[in-house]
Parts: sequence; structure tokens; C-alpha cells
Amino acid sequence: MTAPSSRLLAVLLACVVTAACGSSAPKAPTAPETAGTETSSPTPPSSTIGATVSGLVASGASTSMAGAIPMGASGLSGVTITVSGTGLRVTSDGAGHFTLTGVPSGTIRLQFSGGANGEIEIDDVDEHERITLVVHASGSGMEIDVEEREGGPESQLEGKIASVNAGAHTFVINGITVSVPGTASIAHGSRSLTFSALVVGARVHVKGSKSGSTITATRIEVQQAGGPGPGNGNGNGNGNGNGNDGEDNGDDNGEDNPGAAQDVEFTGTVTGLGGACPALTFSAASRSVTTSKSTNFLTACTAIHNGLKVEVKGKAAGKGPVAATRIKADD
Repeated sequence: MTAPSSRLLAVLLACVVTAACGSSAPKAPTAPETAGTETSSPTPPSSTIGATVSGLVASGASTSMAGAIPMGASGLSGVTITVSGTGLRVTSDGAGHFTLTGVPSGTIRLQFSGGANGEIEIDDVDEHERITLVVHASGSGMEIDVEEREGGPESQLEGKIASVNAGAHTFVINGITVSVPGTASIAHGSRSLTFSALVVGARVHVKGSKSGSTITATRIEVQQAGGPGPGNGNGNGNGNGNGNDGEDNGDDNGEDNPGAAQDVEFTGTVTGLGGACPALTFSAASRSVTTSKSTNFLTACTAIHNGLKVEVKGKAAGKGPVAATRIKADD
């Protein structure tokens, strides 16, 4: 065989070997697959959980019969507001406004420091509630002027009545109209009242449903009676000083005779506690309260503390200090 024939045979043998072993080029290694594994997209961030508490730290209490300080009023800047037991903290802005988000449910205490000092307690906070407050420093504590709550099981509003429309069965607190249908219950403690008890200056707690700027009440608790005197200036025409209120607690009759001590009864949160048992001094429901050895402490005197919600019975001349005859924690 000639040399060219030998070269041709070598080429043919090489092709046969290549066909038998596969002709494709080596593949780049790939990542191993794991059985049952799926590729998932990143989990979106969860929405904020908890209530929102916002409001105004006002520079002072209102002296008007309305008792409400509108959100546009001057406020204290640089006040630190802390939710006790949590890391939630905020400082009021230049106009005195603040907002806290992610507030836990249940009973909370807000502590104020720097320019206004003290604490307030808010009961039964719902996880999705929006709570709006107007507060001011009072002595060594803090007082709530207006409290509005939305987003919970029912809307709530607390504050002093600014005006009353007896014909329409409505009244106004801090610009919010409260409609009082015949089915709504009105009470002071365990005593039932009628619409005539809802006078200008009375501090009330309203529960109901809200639509726009109107709350239709299902229950109204009169915490503190009001009224500037006979007729109350509210169009009710009951120039007898609201005898119906007198049936409740006698506080309104004291307005007719400011110099005479009258029976009073109300519920409020203790702030600015001072003195030593049995002679204590504190504020509750915007009233100054004093106790003595004659006071019947249904809750032990030593158990009284700032932030405790109490029922107070006593004697007072007009809107003067209340000499407590009975003190009981409001359960």
C-alpha cells in the first residue's frame, strides 16, 4: 500500500472512533437540581399592626364652657410622649402635634415629659383603632380635654358639650355632632337620665356609630354635670336649673347657688396625686379632689395611684374642689 493510501486509512479510523465516542463538545457544568424545591418571590413587607394615637399637647386648658381646645390651637413643642412598657416614643412638633403608630391593644399609659409632665391612661385600645387626643398639663399631671376614637368595635367621643339643639336632639363636642335617638341610653353611673341632662359644659362619654362628622349615639355616660345656671343657655327652656340633673347628682343645682355645697358624683382618672393617706389631693375628670379621715375608701387609700380610674362622690360648691365622701376604683 502506498503512503497516500496509509494516510487515508488513518483518517477513516479516526472518524470511526469519533462516531463511537460521541462528537459533541464537553458541556459546561450546571448546578444540581434539588427535588421538590420551588423558587418563590420575596415576601412583601407586612402592614403596620397596632393602633394609631395622635393629638395635640395644648399650651393650657380651655376656660370656655365648651371646654374643648381645637386641633388648630397653640401647642407645646418638644414634649416627649412614650407608650409605657414599649419602645414607642415621639416628640411633639412645633405646633404641639404628635402621632404614635403600632400602639399595642389593651390598656395603655402615655407618659409625657419635657414642657408637660405626667401620664394618662387609655382603656380598651383596639388593634386597629385611631385615637385622637387633646391634652394639657394640669398641676403635676396631664388632663384629657377631648378623646375621639374610630376604627374599633364602635366610635367613641369624650369631652365637654359646646352646644345643644334640643329640638333636633343633638349636641356638639369639638366640632363633632352627636345625634341622640330615643333608643340611646343616657346615664350617670347606675342612674338613668333624659336628654335634658345633656347641657352645655357637661363632660360626657359617647359610644355609637360615626358617619362623616356625626356620631349616632347608642350610650352616653355623663361624667360631670355642667351648665352656666338657670336655663343653661342651651335652648332647652328648662329654666329650673335642670331639675332632672338634680335628680341624678345635685351638681347642676349647685350652679343655681354657687356658694352652697352640693352632692357631686363622677368618674375620672387620677392625676397629680399628692398628700398622704388619708389626706390625699388629686385631679380626676377635670375636678380637684381632696380626701380625709371621713372619706369612705371602698378601694384602699394606699391603692390610689396616678392613672387609676375612680368613682368619686362628695361635696362641692359650684365647680370648686370636691371634698370626697366616697372613693372607689372603677372596675
